[in-house]
Amino acid sequence: MKRIKNTIFFIIILLSVSPIINAQTVEDIIAKHIKAHGGEKNWEAIESMNIKGKFTAFSIEKDFFSIKTQNGSYYSERHLGKHYVKEAFNGKTGWTIDPWQEILFPRDLNKTEINVFCQKAEFFTPFYKYKEKGHKVELLGEQKEEGVDVYLIKLTRANGNIEKWFLNSKTYLEFKYESLWVDFAFPSPGQSFFDDFRTINGVVIPFYVERTFSQRSRIKQIESIEFNTQIDESLFEIAKSKEIKKLAFLYGNWDVKVEVWTGRGGWYPLGSTVSNIKFEATNMLQEKINYDRIMPQAKIINYSYNSSTKKYRLAVFNNFSSTIEVFEGNFDGNDFFADNVSISYGEAESKTVFSQISISEIESNSFIMEIKQSKDGGKTWNASDKFSYKKKE
Repeated sequence: MKRIKNTIFFIIILLSVSPIINAQTVEDIIAKHIKAHGGEKNWEAIESMNIKGKFTAFSIEKDFFSIKTQNGSYYSERHLGKHYVKEAFNGKTGWTIDPWQEILFPRDLNKTEINVFCQKAEFFTPFYKYKEKGHKVELLGEQKEEGVDVYLIKLTRANGNIEKWFLNSKTYLEFKYESLWVDFAFPSPGQSFFDDFRTINGVVIPFYVERTFSQRSRIKQIESIEFNTQIDESLFEIAKSKEIKKLAFLYGNWDVKVEVWTGRGGWYPLGSTVSNIKFEATNMLQEKINYDRIMPQAKIINYSYNSSTKKYRLAVFNNFSSTIEVFEGNFDGNDFFADNVSISYGEAESKTVFSQISISEIESNSFIMEIKQSKDGGKTWNASDKFSYKKKE
């Protein structure tokens, strides 16, 4: 009888201890998840992925192309139904060209979109080096999800956004996850499903991803992946508008010779200076230049393109006079001309002297800018200032 009681007591103790022995921590599960994907060592050898395949949206299937990098950069070209969409992300900020919103030029991402792009840019799983990224994880338990036994893990990203990940308890690969997604720039709850896991170069990747949100469905089917291809880093910079690209010859650091037109009919040298011209936005170049014309002149010139008037617009701030002048113009052949004849500031007195800015003799490493003046409403122009630009070595 005593032996039976001891046996029963041992079984009770075993049953009570067994769950403790078998219980897995969230770190254990994530370690097995990373191992199931091929192991951290194999993933560390990959700097970038060049991905191609098919993307289905609005019931239309088209080719897609995307790039992901180890540092969290992401670039994609795809169709959303009938529209061709470009998008890029550098790990912190990004841009998109999305005709669905009738915005045909590149625009910055809003906060909701940045959260989504953090997810799109994920190399393969957010649990890879999650501590280094500042993410936090919590095991919420085990359950069945659509007939599949899963571990449910709550992921809180470093930016505060929360996701729920469902990892297959047999394979330790992701079955699905729930997160905040975006629909036409507005937040929308979404969920993603993963399937067709394949081993490529020792790492395991889902070749099928289906995402649902706002009663919409997106399907990504990967057809090929190339690793560690050379990446053009400029892809992640906000794209320039087609029109502002025509002014790209202005970009750079320049040595500038400054001259003025004399009453005797010739150019008189005032000296030399330097100029820095760079892209400040998708549709704007900015120049900063300082020179002496009797008094010191410090100018900031913003070059942009007005899609309504289909003309370029220059806003010139003169620090000496604390004024801003606006010019409009366009290319005439290879030369560029802009003036302020048609610009009205709503002033009571009519303007009697107008100015023109012209850019000519454009080469790969040089160009000439001239400022002219007119007292007859732009019918004739008289030389005033001349700037000869030569690109710095």
